[in-house]
Amino acid sequence: MTLIDHRRFRAALAGLAVLFASPASYAHDPMSGFQGMDANHDGKVTRDEHAAGAKKMFDAMDADKDGKVTASEMDAAHQRVTGHKAKPGDMPAAEKIKAIDTDGDGILTAAEHEAGSRTMFEAMDSDKDGSLSEAESAAGHAKLIKKAPK
Repeated sequence: MTLIDHRRFRAALAGLAVLFASPASYAHDPMSGFQGMDANHDGKVTRDEHAAGAKKMFDAMDADKDGKVTASEMDAAHQRVTGHKAKPGDMPAAEKIKAIDTDGDGILTAAEHEAGSRTMFEAMDSDKDGSLSEAESAAGHAKLIKKAPK
């Protein structure tokens, strides 16, 4: 992966993190976010719990249930989850998709989303114990957002 691709990939992960992992995004759905992903309520999110949460996220974005997410579906999901449209200066949905769209077709497949989510989990698991604490999750998302190119 080139430096530019790596930056775009991080930016896309940050955009996805902001959309579906920040507590403010879940004001309308208290079962989402970190607590929603922590299926056994042990204060940690395992790889499997994170993968299940990522699948739930993808399914929420895939409005027509065709196994693919377009930029317009992602934008609509953002508005549905946060209650507002993306702000000027936010990374456009098409750019988020482009960064993890391995086949370059402009559409995010479930497999591409799963791979990106796996990479995000590994980046956030700072102590490499195979699970995320709420602090690791928050710090990981903050770090991804900070490193996203403007």
